[in-house]
Amino acid sequence: MNPHSLLASAAINIGIACITLSLFSVLKKQPSNASIYYALPLARRHHVPFQSPPSLLRRFLPSVAWVSRAFRVTEDEIVDAHGLDALVVIRLFKFGLKGQ
Repeated sequence: MNPHSLLASAAINIGIACITLSLFSVLKKQPSNASIYYALPLARRHHVPFQSPPSLLRRFLPSVAWVSRAFRVTEDEIVDAHGLDALVVIRLFKFGLKGQ
């Protein structure tokens, strides 16, 4: 394999991953997307975790603070907060990663 092709492929994949994570981070902060990102808490009529007066600048800046919390969450917390469907999807991802 050509090293230049490998570097180009890695750069493209890393760039796409960064753009995707940034979009996720920004879109999750938008109150208009609450029904997508907080469907189960809204169905249970729980409080949706948005800042009281959201700063316009903070709503459009990507944040990676959720990544460290994502690694510490337990399966029971996932089921309680997001339902069994979310846990099944996460287990499928983990199973796919273990197979590599």
